[in-house]
Amino acid sequence: MSEALSEAGFYEAGYQEVNFDGLVGPTHNYAGLAHGNMASMRHGGLVANPREAALQGLTKMKTLLDAGYAQGVLPPQQRPDLGALRKLGFAGTNREVLARAANEAPQLLRAVCSASSMWTANAATVTPSRDAPDGRVHFTPANLQSSFHRYLEPATTGHVLAAIFADEAHFVHHPVLPATPAFADEGAANHTRLCGDHGEAGIHLYVYGRRDFGAGPGESRESLRFPARQTLE
Repeated sequence: MSEALSEAGFYEAGYQEVNFDGLVGPTHNYAGLAHGNMASMRHGGLVANPREAALQGLTKMKTLLDAGYAQGVLPPQQRPDLGALRKLGFAGTNREVLARAANEAPQLLRAVCSASSMWTANAATVTPSRDAPDGRVHFTPANLQSSFHRYLEPATTGHVLAAIFADEAHFVHHPVLPATPAFADEGAANHTRLCGDHGEAGIHLYVYGRRDFGAGPGESRESLRFPARQTLE
């Protein structure tokens, strides 16, 4: 349903890890858009229930709250993304744009309706204040350039994070990396922090599927079965 975007922030009681889930949007659909994601591929074409999915997500969040965890929620992004359709040449009123896309490019319409921003593990990479030289929490939204439906998310994600974490004395917001294969970035899904206590300096474990710049013989190889969505760069 959702993933954790969780890093350390400073509260009066000390350092604390906060878990963020994404709320499922009303255009949630099973379109099988994520090649390499076995669940997405297996469920492509099934009937989705956005309301039930949103309620399941809220239940999961409350479960964590009841268990004593700090829990936050990121709002769904506006979908369908009519701006994306217009950039691709669909013109007319909103109704006409959607009708034409449904008739001429139904899979594209499913993509611009995707509620995939619910997966907050891909929203950004977050550097905890305890590990940053300036003592602030740093946010870098992921470019998600490997999939069209997710490539539509980063700009809004950046605005949402900047609105939630607006105090510049404690938070820093970085621009998205260039949306090219060399800088393929999937956010916190390929990153975790290991520590004995949230107030201690941590060790960051980072996983990537390929290297683009300066790769030696054999270093640039990637899986032939599924795409490598994260580069070292």
